[in-house]
Amino acid sequence: MEPFVPRFQGGPWVSGMRALHVYVLPRPGVDDELLGLTEACRPILGDYPIDPQCGSDPSDAGLLHLTCEMLADAPASEYDEAALTEVVEALRAELSGMPVFTTEVGPPIGNVAGVVLDVWPEADAVALIERVRSAIRKARGDGALQHSGGRPHISGGYSYGAASSDPLNSELRNKVVPRRATLLVDRVHLLDVAWTFDEGLGGWRMTWEPVAEILLGR
Repeated sequence: MEPFVPRFQGGPWVSGMRALHVYVLPRPGVDDELLGLTEACRPILGDYPIDPQCGSDPSDAGLLHLTCEMLADAPASEYDEAALTEVVEALRAELSGMPVFTTEVGPPIGNVAGVVLDVWPEADAVALIERVRSAIRKARGDGALQHSGGRPHISGGYSYGAASSDPLNSELRNKVVPRRATLLVDRVHLLDVAWTFDEGLGGWRMTWEPVAEILLGR
């Protein structure tokens, strides 16, 4: 693995800058199986240069998220209330016909940027992402869609240093059971997301502020 560096509009992120994102967020009391799985990874990640995204116990989802899309046409500071309202209304219109679904997440796998848990089956998640992208395109144009997140996944932790993923994957495989967990997807969240370089950590840390919650199928 290598140190993770967030990117915006094709270049490295400016520390402290904020951008709007649409995420699916696991929830305590709903996705406890998933939160238990990610919490079981936490002590293993502590032996590697990885900043865990899960909370310290299964009642805390921490910063776990499934990225649907980033709105990359402009930093969040350049969106006024009218622009935010237009995005929210476009998301609500596009997702009103999207049914609620359950999928599975896992197993945890070390990769170049830390640890990820792939979503599978992925067909419903891909359909959701495409609807989110359609809504953003209608509200902000093609210029807002500049990033590809790859196949749907939840990031279990971001790397802030270089290390071999081989021993990490061996530990995750041998010590973390069950290997997969369910995720209920019945809503998405529009969030104002910041990445800031943490000098003490020597890597990037995410924070966010909620903007809107959009329910599926309503």
